Amino acid sequence: MFGYVKPVQGELLVKELEFYRATYCGICRAMKRYTGKLSNVTLSYDSVFLALVRMLYVPDDKIGAKMKRCIAHPLKKRCILNENEAVAYTAKVFAALAYHKLDDDAYDEKRGKRLLANIAKPLVKSAVKREDTKAIAELMSEKLREIRRLEKEGCGSVDIPASLFGEILGEVFSAGLDGNDRLVTRECGYHLGRFIYSADAAEDYEKDLRCGSYNPYVIAYEGKELSYENRQSIKCALVLECKSLEGAINLLPFGSRRIIEGIIKNIIYYGLVKRIEFLDAPDTAKEKENVQ
Repeated sequence: MFGYVKPVQGELLVKELEFYRATYCGICRAMKRYTGKLSNVTLSYDSVFLALVRMLYVPDDKIGAKMKRCIAHPLKKRCILNENEAVAYTAKVFAALAYHKLDDDAYDEKRGKRLLANIAKPLVKSAVKREDTKAIAELMSEKLREIRRLEKEGCGSVDIPASLFGEILGEVFSAGLDGNDRLVTRECGYHLGRFIYSADAAEDYEKDLRCGSYNPYVIAYEGKELSYENRQSIKCALVLECKSLEGAINLLPFGSRRIIEGIIKNIIYYGLVKRIEFLDAPDTAKEKENVQ
């Protein structure tokens, strides 16, 4: 997830923003409890989306918040969501995701980032050894190995590795649920995973081209500078992925939980779309031609 799954805070209602922040703080506390005192340094606001979706399957009386102090904000109490099944689950699984992201960086990135990844990995290593998240951690490892194999082979299709990452998030969102609930949440995770992988590859195009790192778009476009039309083609595919995600989101059992619904739909309709605005940049190649 890592940097893509956030709301546009200016479009949130005050009560939605407060609940969003309280959920993040609740996950942070739960990570300290379940995956290590320092594991929360790997936490990001992306985790809130998973917690919100999973909270739709938690009874109303299990969702509450209190004003508390924390080490990060010792002088002023903050609204922090009480621990519930969704918050605890998110803390454990997000730590496992963070571990595998760091492991991937240690495997794939240049020296500086690889060093930082190797330093941070031990902070969340316990998350992949927990019995209650062991199956998901093993699935993450298996699918990421397949993605690395595709990278070594120089796969020029973004759809194949994106689908593998989608399968990871599909299981993360749906694990432990049954029947239609499992099908719907799996679809949410699957399309979100495809979006994240594809958007990340698009954003890293120029960096990966310079560094010689694997990127399916670099192979597909033969290492040429992306034209405005190329970027709009990529954006169109990402917007279609958002539409598929929207279809799954609309099947979630929001009921009377308007605050959770408002935050989730803000992320889908505003946050994800805003995150890919970099693809609307002017065509620099044509600008260079005009100057010449």
